[in-house]
Amino acid sequence: MDAYGLTMTEKLTVSVLGTGIMGAAMARNLARAGHVVRVWNRHRDRAEPLAADGAHVAGTAA
Repeated sequence: MDAYGLTMTEKLTVSVLGTGIMGAAMARNLARAGHVVRVWNRHRDRAEPLAADGAHVAGTAA
């Protein structure tokens, strides 16, 4: 178990709103680690490259 009480086989579902320099890096690392990641950005073209890393691009922030 890690500091959050998760075992290595458990996956988190994480939403990242804002895929600038910091948000994109966080989303990419979480997706590569095997977690379910949803990303949204005001300008969709900034979020779309994260799909190649396994993130799901959301149409709205909701």
